[in-house]
Amino acid sequence: MVIKLWDGFIRGFHWLLVVVLAGLWYTGGSVDYLEINDTVIEFVDVHHKLGLIMLALILTRIIWGVVGSQPARFSTFLKGPKAIIGYIKSPFSKEHLTHNPGGGIIVVIMLAMLLAQAITGLFSDDAIFFRGPLASTVSNDVVRLLTSYHKQAFDFILAIIALHIVAIFVYLLMKKNLISPMITGKKAITSSATEALKQRHGGYGFILLAVNLIWIFWWLG
Repeated sequence: MVIKLWDGFIRGFHWLLVVVLAGLWYTGGSVDYLEINDTVIEFVDVHHKLGLIMLALILTRIIWGVVGSQPARFSTFLKGPKAIIGYIKSPFSKEHLTHNPGGGIIVVIMLAMLLAQAITGLFSDDAIFFRGPLASTVSNDVVRLLTSYHKQAFDFILAIIALHIVAIFVYLLMKKNLISPMITGKKAITSSATEALKQRHGGYGFILLAVNLIWIFWWLG
């Protein structure tokens, strides 16, 4: 049978996250600017704006993980140690409607790391082109510490993303498609005794995202 799994906001959030992360990686590299038709685009400014969008995305996803559709809620896919150990011992023995116990932990780790990355960027200072909007609120020692973290932690985020991509391909080899549900929102399952999962309209999530974008850019943009 086919069930409605991911609402419109979760799907939109996922692909927006991919685009924003790619932009942050590119603008956070060694190139400082891009010139198009005599217009110079400073990458540090683009990086800052993308970081604010990232902050809004992550905050909205965390809130949606509490009040959003049932499949998106942390209470639905976060499991205890027993379930996680059981999954590690036999990862493909049981069908999981949303994230499996291991994947649920990875989702939380990734959200926490992205939130930390976005927040530390607000306090960072490269001493040349950019000083974060909140850098003046803390001491220079704290600024140096958070700047160092912000520069180094992205490599760990890339490692988590790589692990995520590898897991997707492993599941594809096991004939379990994780990509299609994140595009269509629907998932084919073999179990017929499935409780209906409560859904909220994804539009509410996008309204919440818009509100977060407005106050974040008003305060920090």
